[in-house]
Amino acid sequence: MAGAAGALLCVAAGLCAGMAVREKWTARHRLLAQTQEMLTRLRLLLSQERMGLSELLQECAQCAGEGMPLRFGCVAETLRREPLLTLSEAYRKAEAQVSLPGEGAQEKAALRQLFGELGMGTAAMRETAVAGCLRRLKPISEETERRCRTGGRLCVQLGLLAGIMAGIILW
Repeated sequence: MAGAAGALLCVAAGLCAGMAVREKWTARHRLLAQTQEMLTRLRLLLSQERMGLSELLQECAQCAGEGMPLRFGCVAETLRREPLLTLSEAYRKAEAQVSLPGEGAQEKAALRQLFGELGMGTAAMRETAVAGCLRRLKPISEETERRCRTGGRLCVQLGLLAGIMAGIILW
């Protein structure tokens, strides 16, 4: 009886491990999609710029939720509290305060570059900077989507297979 229960636990543990890996990849894809949505919204607001950058960022952050909206809101709040900071410095502070699980090095670099460019220039130059960041993030997003679609299912299947093998050995 203990052998059968142990075998079932091994199968369940293997399945859970595979699902955990899939969830990690899915979280990164969701974060990238959310980031692209925020940047698209920022680009639209920049084309109609009638307010300062901190207000624009706060407006973008209004679509409640965790992740990137929280970080954009934190940047806006940091700029309000410390108006002498550059936008790049405010973003780095917000990045330190609001860590996003699943955020990759490429996304971090693209967003740091964007916030460095947003701090200067005209509205058209800022809009161009956001468009450039969206172009840099698009292939990363497509790759994570492909990985989620194909690799996610494979991870679950491999986890289940490993659990079955461990269960057979334990039986």
